[in-house]
Amino acid sequence: MIFAGLGRPSRLVSLLVLVFVLFAGLVGPCAADDSVADLPAAAGIVGDWLVESKDAVIRIERVGDEYQGYILWQLHDTYGPEDGPELNGKIVTDRNDPDPTLRSRPLTGLRLLKGLRYDMADNKWIGGRVYNSENGKTYNCVVRLPNPSRLVLRGYIGIPLLGGNTTWTRVTMKSPGQGGLPYVIDK
Repeated sequence: MIFAGLGRPSRLVSLLVLVFVLFAGLVGPCAADDSVADLPAAAGIVGDWLVESKDAVIRIERVGDEYQGYILWQLHDTYGPEDGPELNGKIVTDRNDPDPTLRSRPLTGLRLLKGLRYDMADNKWIGGRVYNSENGKTYNCVVRLPNPSRLVLRGYIGIPLLGGNTTWTRVTMKSPGQGGLPYVIDK
C-alpha cells in the first residue's frame, strides 16, 4: 500500500489537498494578475533594438498589458533605382501585405510586434505575433533577453521547435551627424 506506515490515508490526503488549495490560492492570483507586466524584469524588453541585419531599429514599448514593437528607423526609407523607375525615390511601403488596402502604408512606424506578455516563471515574453514585411506573413513569437543588451526573438509556426531565431542589439537613438547613423550601440 502506498500510504503504509503513514497513518490513515484520508488524513494525509486531506492535508495534501489543503496544502494544494492554500498554495493555489496564493500563487493563482499572481499567475493570472496583469501586474506581472509591472515587474522590473518585464520592462527589460522596453527600448530600441537594432535588428540583426542592421538596417532597422525596432522600438518596443508597453501598450496596456502587453508589449509591442514598431519600426522606428530604417536604413533605406525610400526606394532606390534598383527597385525600378516607378518606385525610385518613393517612401518604402508595406507592399507585401496580404491585405491590398494596407500595401501603401509606410514601413517606418509600422507596428510589427504585438501581444507579448512576460512569463515570470520562464523569464521570457510569450504569446506574441511578429509580422515579416519582406514576405507579408505573421508568425507566433517568443522573446528572451540573454543579457540586457541582447534580445533573441524566435518566430515560428505552430510550435517554437518549428522556427528560427534572430538576435537584436539594444541601441540608444541620437541625432545623426553628417552621414552618420542615428543610434549608438549599448554595451
